[in-house]
Amino acid sequence: MLLPDTVGTGGDSHTRFPIGISFPAGSGLVAFAAATGVMPLDMPESVLVRFKGDTLQPGVTLRDLVNAIPYYAIKQGLLTVAKAGKKNIFSGRILEIEGLPDLKVEQAFELSDSAAERSAAACSIKLNEAPIREYLNSNITMLKWMLSEGYGDPRTIERRIGNMEAWLANPELMEGDADAEYAAVIEIDLADVKEPILACPNDPDDVKTLSEVAGVQIDEVFLGSCMTNIGHFRAAGKLLDAAGTTLPTRMWIAPPTKMDAAQLTEEGYYNIFGKAGARMEMPGCSLCMGNQARVGDNTTVVSTSTRNFPNRLGTGANVYLSSAELAAVAALLGKIPTVEEYMEYATKIDSMAEDVYRYLNFDQIDSYTNAASSVIATA
Repeated sequence: MLLPDTVGTGGDSHTRFPIGISFPAGSGLVAFAAATGVMPLDMPESVLVRFKGDTLQPGVTLRDLVNAIPYYAIKQGLLTVAKAGKKNIFSGRILEIEGLPDLKVEQAFELSDSAAERSAAACSIKLNEAPIREYLNSNITMLKWMLSEGYGDPRTIERRIGNMEAWLANPELMEGDADAEYAAVIEIDLADVKEPILACPNDPDDVKTLSEVAGVQIDEVFLGSCMTNIGHFRAAGKLLDAAGTTLPTRMWIAPPTKMDAAQLTEEGYYNIFGKAGARMEMPGCSLCMGNQARVGDNTTVVSTSTRNFPNRLGTGANVYLSSAELAAVAALLGKIPTVEEYMEYATKIDSMAEDVYRYLNFDQIDSYTNAASSVIATA
């Protein structure tokens, strides 16, 4: 339901908009903003992260770019891992990201969502008009489907449809001034990110390259949380299906939304997960919050979740944070793979990328378009 270049808020630390900008807050302040339309805020400084280069290196994913941000900040002396005298250039500031303008909005969310782990006050990502237009057209159909299903408040949904259509008729996007000043600028050349980067137990700032942590034995793997999208589950499913073996690890599968779960079921991926011995969880947070399910005590885990604080996923658990693709390989091997082992699997995914990394465009799904066509918005 997002609109481009608007300001919003929410009561969860991961209320991070991939278009526009959001400032998460406590529930009392969120309620105040909802009631009055005003949110008292001292405008923070910004930290600019500028990605350079045209393409990701083979086997490198967006999640690796998420972890590249603290990795390069550490290299520049802008972030430290140790808690004593900790330095964090992102804390309380806005994280602005440039250099990836053609990302799908679902992909951009992976970067904006992780701003919470940087302790940033908010995050903005500079995108081109095309992916935003695609996203809004999809969501207009989805909102009309919601009206056909009896969701309320209908007036709110109809107003939002009208606002989306107005933006599409006259699209405008803000840009930073050429002479804008930042608290810091971090430049990351995509050509230099040549292997996956993981967050190590148990701190999302403690990032290391795959070659530094390869070989660690893994007990459990969690594929889920708001940091994932439907493409991640297809990628994992392709690897599990090709392997055709029962997993040596305990693997948890929890798509972020019911719509993802329904589509994955229709495409046969739940059958693949089941054959491999994975455990399917109800869509939602699941292990990420550690309050719907938990990994075993003192286990070593690879997770795609947002954060790996001590005892969050399980009592005494040592949790690595990685991409879904790397997590799937770890589930298959029972260990964190070497770079060579990972690249062998990643090559297979890259060859199927067009089929795997498709997103839920509701304006291209018959069940949504047929329902939406029967709705006449009145706002």
